[in-house]
Formats: sequence, structure tokens, C-alpha cells
Amino acid sequence: MMMEMGIRKYGFTRGLTCLIFVFILCGCASTKGIADKSGELSSEDRRKFDYFYLEAERLKAIGENDAAFDLMSRAADLDTTSAAARFFLAPYYLRMGFYEQARKDLRYAAEKYPDNYWYNVVYANFSQQSNRHDEAIRIWTRLLEQNPDKPEINSALAEAYTAKGDMKQAVACYDRMESSMGMMEPITIEKLKLYEYMGDKEAMVAEAEKLQRTFPRNTDYMRLLGDIYLEAGNDSAALSIYNKALDLEPENGYIYLSRAGYYEKRGDTIAYNNEIRNALMNRRIDVDTKLSIFSTYIVGLMKKKQELNRVDSLFAEMLEQYPQEEPVHRLFGMYLSSRKDFSRAEEQYAIAADLAPTNPENWLQLIGLYLYQEKYAEVIRVGKRAIQYVPDQKDIYMYVAVASAQTKSYDEALSMLETGLNYVEENDAGTKSFFYGQMGDVYHSAGDKEKSYEMYEKALSYNASNIPVLNNYSYFLAMEGQDLDKAERMSAQTVKAEPDNATYLDTYAWIFFKQGNYSLARIYLQNALDKTKEPSAELFEHYGDILFMLGEVDEAVTYWQKALEAGSESAELLQKKIKNKKYIEK
Repeated sequence: MMMEMGIRKYGFTRGLTCLIFVFILCGCASTKGIADKSGELSSEDRRKFDYFYLEAERLKAIGENDAAFDLMSRAADLDTTSAAARFFLAPYYLRMGFYEQARKDLRYAAEKYPDNYWYNVVYANFSQQSNRHDEAIRIWTRLLEQNPDKPEINSALAEAYTAKGDMKQAVACYDRMESSMGMMEPITIEKLKLYEYMGDKEAMVAEAEKLQRTFPRNTDYMRLLGDIYLEAGNDSAALSIYNKALDLEPENGYIYLSRAGYYEKRGDTIAYNNEIRNALMNRRIDVDTKLSIFSTYIVGLMKKKQELNRVDSLFAEMLEQYPQEEPVHRLFGMYLSSRKDFSRAEEQYAIAADLAPTNPENWLQLIGLYLYQEKYAEVIRVGKRAIQYVPDQKDIYMYVAVASAQTKSYDEALSMLETGLNYVEENDAGTKSFFYGQMGDVYHSAGDKEKSYEMYEKALSYNASNIPVLNNYSYFLAMEGQDLDKAERMSAQTVKAEPDNATYLDTYAWIFFKQGNYSLARIYLQNALDKTKEPSAELFEHYGDILFMLGEVDEAVTYWQKALEAGSESAELLQKKIKNKKYIEK
């Protein structure tokens, strides 16, 4: 929404003092003495009440909350009409989860003493924060009648009306504030947001014009008015006010940004690009704002798939202006990655990592690029360097472990996974399961099947629905012909969870194959082939094996040949199958 951008963009103060009475029950001020003695108590009970009450206040002041609650409860039992005692107890009930009791006590205090400012403010805030908007409005209205000179009450009342959805009444509250306090930027901004929500563009224009007339040389307000003109469709008035603002403050880069919006709306691409460049090159705009502008600009160009060559030249100028700003290099790296210009992206992320080595994002992006391109040696090299600066990043250990496993450095892979586990939070069962699952894969690749299955069991103890683990575990059991019933149960979970996943369907089919249920195996393998645009060599080979067992020898040979042509790792075995027209077990 335009106004939400506006509040950030114009640098206005955030909101009013409407939260001056933020409701923090546990920090409520003392009632400063025993405020009410209306209960008809005997002199002895009154003496006891006074003692319990004052002692509870004292204990609360020194942090002895349990004892304070106990004594005040005894005081409240003695005098059930004491608003002060019930007000005191309300925050304790709230902390214990007795919400309704806390509400009743606060309401009792506010209603018994409607002229007690503090009782009513706290109860009104409590009502507002618990979405009892009508009740909050009733109390704030009562407070306003008693305290018409307190603008913060009008502000709180406006918030209550806004929360209820009565925008007109909320505007009326701000109008009253404006009448008593004069034209003020925060009040205008709140009214503009309300008018925008109501879709009243005429009121927005009138309000912004009034603000600009009151402060005729304030370029922020001129720009705000221009943006509202643009939103309302009065483009010529928008350009006129932007130009006047630039005459007053020619170095204000934000005005160029607003004027860029005008040219974009008009479809003048050349002027739009020039204004964006003017904003990006303006030294009065901080680098974070420029990066936000640049990010939006880049996304827009990429969506339109046009003039992307401009982005490179703008980045060159930005880097010349901010050679040591890590976020600029990081944004350039992100842009280059999105265009699959990986070598240049790697360079930018590497610079960003050097400039801010304790920022894990740059390391993760750089390592991720290397991993995507299967540059495993680089993953290991950069990952180990990154660990020196950000040793608590579990994902880096995972990436290095994956790369180490791919280079058959299984001991190093396991070491990385074990170290990374130390940085997984104790209650993060999902991540623990993932790590143990990866350890199971590494142990299996290293030939330690017993240890592999131990890790899989541990992974499933943390997350019984870890689908990749269930698939790998069941597949390896099937390949070895072990515990096929267990393998079938685990594989069934994966197929149920992801019925269109060809890999999981292949595993399920292969288990049926191992059980001798070739017809069922054929159904699931055929389904796997149907779900895959480019079936793997393994899928073709498995389907050929199943067809052979069903007596369809020539068709089996056809699929073995497809597996061979797809680059199977078991080419020698496949050649024997094709030559002999016979299934041969690995």
C-alpha cells in the first residue's frame, strides 16, 4: 500500500503517543496506599486488612511476588469490596492464566471508581489488547469526557475505533487532536492511512494539501503530496509539485525516486531509468535505502525481461561509490546468481564474505553456488574457512560433509556432521533427524552397513516421518534382501506422503520385486516411469528386471538397452544381461 511505503519513505515519526499507556500489568504502578475503605469491617478486621495490604505492597516492591500475592489474597478475602486489592491481584491472575478473573478484577476497579484515571486507563488498554473494542471505546470515551485536555486519550480512542473498523470515528478523534494541538505531521499521517483504507482519495488529497500549505517549504510534505496526486490520477499536478520540491532542494534524491514513479506510470522508460540512476547516485540517500530502491528496480526489469544490461552498469557505478560496502557486493551476487552468471556471482560473494566474515549469509550463498555446480573441492575449502568465522552455522558443516562424501572423504564427512550436530538446538528434532540421516548415508557409502542402519534408526527416533531416511533405509534393506517386511512398511509411508515421487515409487516397486511380487512391482515401476519426464538408467534397468521375471524377455532387453544408453553405472552387468537375455543379480 502506498501509505505504508510513505511512512518509511518520508522519514516521519512513527505513530503518535497512543501507546503511552502500554498495558504491562506486572509493572502497574502502586495504588499508593489503601484507596478504598468502603467495606463494613470490624476494627479488628480493618487492622488486619491494612496490615496485609501494606505488607503485600512492600513485598511486591522487593520482588517477593509469591508472598505478596498470598497476603493480598488474604486482604481481598477480608474486604471483598476493595477495588485496590482486586486491582493489585489482577496481574498475578493474568500470569497464572486466569484471564477472566483478571478482567473481572480490573473492570470492578474501573467501574467502582470511574474517576480513577489509572484504574480506567489500565482496564481500557486491557480491553483493547484483548479485542474487546466496544468496551475499550466505552472506557476511553469516559476518560476523554473527564480529561478533554489529554490528547493521548483521543489517540487511544482512535486506535480502538480503527481496530473495530469504524474509520470515520477514528478520523474524528484525530480531528479533535488537531483542533487542540494544531497541524502536526503524525496526526496527518494517521488520517491519511485511514482515508486510504476507506478509499477516499479526495480526502487524502485535501489532507496532504493542507499539510503542505501549513509547511510550504518542507520538501518531504511536497513529495508526499505529489505521491498522493499520482495515486489519485492527477499526474500533471504530481510532476509540478515534484519539480517545485527539486527547485527548493535539488540534491534530495528521494524526490528523484518519486519522480521516477511518475515517469514509470507514464511509460517513459528512458526518463524513468534516468531518475532511478539520479536517486542511486545521490550521496544524500543512505546505502540501505539505495539497495532497497535498486532491488525493486532490478526485480521490475527482470519481470519485464528488458534492459538488464543497464543493471550491470549501475552496479559498476554503485561499487565505485561504495567499494567497501558488503551489502552492495551481496546484492550484485544475488543478481548474478539469478542470471546464472555463476563465476561472477562467486567473485561478488567472496568479496562480501571478506568484507563481513562474521555474516553467515555470504558464506552460505558462496558455498551453495559451489555445491550447485558440483565444485566439491571449493565447497570444502571455503566451508572450512567459513567455520573459522562462523563456527555455529550447522548448515556449513552439512554442506562440507556432502562435498566430502562426494569426494569419498567419508571420515571427514562424518566428522563435519558430528561437529555440526553440536550446534543443533536440543529441541530441534527435525534437524537432528536430518543430520543422523546424512550420517546413515555416509556410513552406507563407506561400506559400514551396520553403522548406517544404526544412524537411520536414530534419525527416525527423532522424526518417524523423515521421508528421505525412510526411503534410503528401505531401499538399502531391499537391495540386500534384509527385513523386507520392515522395508515395505517404511517405503509405503514415503509413497503415501509423496505419491508422485518416482524415486519413492521405484523403491516400493523394488521391494515387491525382492519379495517376488512381480505384478505389483510392475504397477509401481510403470507409475514411476509415467511420473518422470527423463527416467534414470536405474528406473529403466529395474523395469527390465521386472519384465524379465514376468516372462517378457524381449521387452526386458529393450529396457536394459535404454538403461545402458542413459549412462548406467552398471554398464558391464547390463551388457551381460542384454547379451544373454537373462536377469543377472548384482
